[in-house]
Amino acid sequence: MKPEDKLYWSKVFLGIFIGFLSAFLRLHEPTSIIAIMVAIVVYVVYSILSPFVILRAQRSYLKTRKPYITGLATYFLVWLVSWILFYNILL
Repeated sequence: MKPEDKLYWSKVFLGIFIGFLSAFLRLHEPTSIIAIMVAIVVYVVYSILSPFVILRAQRSYLKTRKPYITGLATYFLVWLVSWILFYNILL
């Protein structure tokens, strides 16, 4: 598996986990803005740290936008679907 694929799939699984966490937070907190902010903050932090951990990439690769936008739409779509799914299951 290529390092870019590892990065992509790790963001997919992270989206599922954060979706569960968002559903859990939504049950205890009356507003969903906190869940949205958590999802955004986790994605930004993970996108900054993951190229160093997963890719162990060269400095030239890290200067491109590719490690940061790989899996962006998939992360948020999987997060939203899993948030709705887990919220209805936990409700």
